[in-house]
Amino acid sequence: MTLFSTPEATLIFNSASQTLHLSYKATRLSVSFEQAYQRALQEMLDQNVDKLLLDLKRNAPPTEDETEHLLQPLITALPAHHNQPLYIAAVVSEGQYQHQIASYSSAASQTVPPAHIEFNYFTSRRDATAWLSEN
Repeated sequence: MTLFSTPEATLIFNSASQTLHLSYKATRLSVSFEQAYQRALQEMLDQNVDKLLLDLKRNAPPTEDETEHLLQPLITALPAHHNQPLYIAAVVSEGQYQHQIASYSSAASQTVPPAHIEFNYFTSRRDATAWLSEN
């Protein structure tokens, strides 16, 4: 079932897997991504869905603020008192994945999601889907 759709983003709920799937097609993370991502996080709370697949695998170079676009909203949009574990898988290109791994070691700029949120990066949709189905 499609919950949200724009030229850049589509948010779908898969009832069989109880997973939200946000597909973002633009070449850069922008305001349209922020709106779609906020909508997806709100749907997780409203619909009591604990899995989100972020499909960001696009042909864009990684950006320095990409981590902030992905992790910071988790801190502000999802209440700390929310007890249900949440699982978010971000599917990115190989270049974006390598950038995230390299950036991860710089703890000074690292934003950490709340303890009840498991957030992982993947380069394969199949691997991301498998991880979500295991949780």
